[in-house]
Amino acid sequence: MSDIPSPTQLGTIYNAKEAASRLQMTPRGVITLGKRYGCCSMDGRNALFSEQDLLDIWQIMRAPATATKPVSVRSIAFYSSNASYRDLLRTVQREGDEKRRQRKEREVAERERRLEIKRDASRAKLDARIAKRGGALEAKSALRAAADVEPLDVNNRDPAYWTEDRKLRLRDERLVRLSRDAK
Repeated sequence: MSDIPSPTQLGTIYNAKEAASRLQMTPRGVITLGKRYGCCSMDGRNALFSEQDLLDIWQIMRAPATATKPVSVRSIAFYSSNASYRDLLRTVQREGDEKRRQRKEREVAERERRLEIKRDASRAKLDARIAKRGGALEAKSALRAAADVEPLDVNNRDPAYWTEDRKLRLRDERLVRLSRDAK
């Protein structure tokens, strides 16, 4: 029984409305901050706040510092001479510039390598396409040469004689003939 704090140890307990009036906020804002940062107790739908919870919410709401920390005496003694401080700044600046230059060189080299890989792939595709077209052109020219050698037998009624190539040749010849007659 001694593990449970007595009411005198717990302090004052506030509901959301009372806590909001103490912090000069809206009840919904207090509840939101309390739930988000674990600075409240929930009893069903009711949010309850202790004094410590209100202090924690107040610390959460504090604005961050806008000024830098003051310079310590030790750092002032180290940089007592303005010339040594300027030398240090120049050294740091040079090191930073060198790192940036090296990083930029690496990025450019990497970009060039990726572009070269893309160019090689494009060249390979183009070569394959050209080879494929060349093979197709050679096959077409061979068919045309064979077609030029053998005239079509228009009077032949045998279905085996009329292959797809011969049918196409017959259509082409008719189209040529019709176009000449139309002129």
